Parts: sequence; structure tokens; C-alpha cells
Amino acid sequence: MPTFVFKAVDENDRVVQGTLNAPSESLAQLRLRKVYKNVLSIKEEDVVQAGAQTVFQSSPRVGIEALAVYTRQLATMIEAGISINRSLRFLTQGDSQNLNLVLARVAEGVEGGKSLSKAMAEQPRVFNETFVALVKAGETSGSLDIALKKLADLMEKVVNMKKKVVSTFAYPLVIGVVCIAITCLFVFYIMPMMLPMFVNMGVKLPWPTVALIFTVNLCRDPRFFVPLVIVMVVGLYVMITFLQNSKSAPQVRYWLDLNLLKVPVVGRLLQMNDQARVLYTMATLLDAGVSLTDTLTTLELVAGNMVLSQKINWARKSMLEGASVYRSMEMHDTLPQTALQMIKVGEETGNLSDMARRVGKLYEDDVDIQLDNLASMLEPMIMAVMGTVVGFVTLATFLPMVSLLQQL
Repeated sequence: MPTFVFKAVDENDRVVQGTLNAPSESLAQLRLRKVYKNVLSIKEEDVVQAGAQTVFQSSPRVGIEALAVYTRQLATMIEAGISINRSLRFLTQGDSQNLNLVLARVAEGVEGGKSLSKAMAEQPRVFNETFVALVKAGETSGSLDIALKKLADLMEKVVNMKKKVVSTFAYPLVIGVVCIAITCLFVFYIMPMMLPMFVNMGVKLPWPTVALIFTVNLCRDPRFFVPLVIVMVVGLYVMITFLQNSKSAPQVRYWLDLNLLKVPVVGRLLQMNDQARVLYTMATLLDAGVSLTDTLTTLELVAGNMVLSQKINWARKSMLEGASVYRSMEMHDTLPQTALQMIKVGEETGNLSDMARRVGKLYEDDVDIQLDNLASMLEPMIMAVMGTVVGFVTLATFLPMVSLLQQL
């Protein structure tokens, strides 16, 4: 007779897990309904054991914006006194189907006796190290709702920063696409229609028109076009392979990040963004009661840049050897002097998390200003370049017409 593993809710609203021998699943469920108020799940024991190993493999990816919304809702429910498993079950009816599936698995883990942090840690593609660390700290300190609210705040800041970056580059990108479309219309449609007329009437073509015709014919020539496409495809493949290997090869990733930080304007912008994220995460973890050592360990993972992550790692090791937080970070040039001085004050006054948050806010505002400046520089540059290209194509198209009118 097969054995079934079940989870049910008793009359006191407690989740009960156990096994039951029955000839079939329907009979097992019928017996359970006579004893328990609600049957949550029932599966044959062999099926449960076979599926236990595939939780991580089939875990879908979830957008950070949807996760932030669900996290705030979960915090509100827990603050209202609703049990964790019931809150998770409520959230599985939300708009994000992928997140509903993940939270259903987390709910099953909680109902099976696991802590919320452990159940979430089994879904690493959705809940990163920072998320799990904060939830674990909230469980330990008895303030899980506060920890979840801080997590929601942190994720919302990341979402807002991404939206800011997208909005900054959206307008120049649209201008560029429109200008390229207009250029292609002139070059590949209007120009071929007008060219036979000029040739038949013996009009001497000016050099811009000759240069444009040469470029168009070259792009249409298979002897040039096919090798160019092959080189582009191979180059794209090599670049993708290189970037994929960089995730598993720390030396490659470090080299990429180091050179990326050297790019004018963009490197400075990325550096400030990473530092703001690290400081906000640091403040959030410390507020939730996470130890300073564990906080720095988590910061290594969320730094977003291998150069900064390596410096944090060195600072953590120096701190374990007895150095203060300020001295550890100063020795390895982890943060700029402004941030280090405020961290030193926070360490001396016992208000390190507040100082880290203040510096993070300062850097976030600085990133906003830099993005606005970058947008104000990019827009006229793109307009100038695209205007020059479109003007050249227009000139090359209509100059023969002027020559034709002069001959009449």
C-alpha cells in the first residue's frame, strides 16, 4: 500500500505534516478531510523524494520591481498579525505568475517546518544573499516585518535608479534611431530612384554624391557584405562567451570592471552607483541586527563590481585582525574620504548605520546629478552627429538636381 505525505491545517489553524497509508490518493484525501479542517497538499512519498532535488533547477527568474511589491505586502501582513504561511499563501494569488510559483514553494517549506530564511535560501535565483541575511536577522530579533520593510525600501531604491538610467538614455536613443531610419530611407530608396535620371541626362555628379554611391554599392556587394556579417557574428559570439566566462573567472571579471571604471564620465558614474548601493545595504543590514562581519561578507556579494568587492574583502579581513571599520576601509581605499570620515563619526558615536545611510543618500543624489549632466551632454552630441550625417546624405542627394537645373 503506498504511503502519502500530507500537510493539513487543524482546528487551531496550525499546520500539521505527516504520512498516511492508503490505497489511492483520493481515498487518502477523503480520510484526511474527516480529521483536519483543510488539506494543503498530499503527494505520494516517492514523488516527493524525486521532486525534492529539482526545486533550484526549475526556479524561475523574477523582476526586482515585482519582488519589491510582494515584499512590502508580506511585511504589511506579518505586521497585522497574519501568520507567515497564510501570508505567503495570500501572496501566491498576485499578478506575477513566476513569483507566485516561487512563493508557493517557500510556503511549502515553511509549512514543512523550515524557517522563512531557509525556505527562501532554497530559491537563490529569486532571493539573493542580502535578502536571506535580512530575513534571517529579522527572524532572530523578532522584528521580521521591519526587516522586510527595509528590504522593500532597498529594492525600491534600486528600481528607481534603474528607471533613472533608462529615462536618461531613452531620449538620445530614440533620436538616434529616427535619424538612422531617415538616412536609410534616403540612401536605399530615394537615391536609387533619382540616380538613373541624372546619368541619362549626363549630369556630372559632385563628390558627396559619388562618395555616397560608392558606400551604398559597397554595402550591397556580397563580397563585402557577407564577410562583414561573418566578422560581426563571430565578434558577437566571442564577446558573449567572454562575458559569460567572466562570471566564472574572477580574474577576467576583475579586469573588465577595472577597465570599465577608467572610462571617462561613465566609470565615475558606475563607481558612485555601486558605492551608494553598498552603503544603503550596509545601513539596512546593521539596522536589522546583522553583525558587522556578516554585513561586510554580504556587501562583497552585492557590490556589483569586482574591484569594490575585493576592497571590501580586504577590509573585512583587516577588521577581523582587530582594526576598526574606518581604519580597515581607509587602508584599502574602499570608499572616498568623505564617506570614510562620516563612517568614522558614526563608529565613534555608535550610529554607524545612520551615517552609512546619509552617505548613501549623498551619493545617490550625486548620481542623479551626474545622470542629468550626462543626458544634457549626450543629447546635443547625438543631434550634432546625426544632423551631420543626415545633412551630408541630403546634400549628396539634391546636389545633382541643382546641377541639372543649372544646365537647363
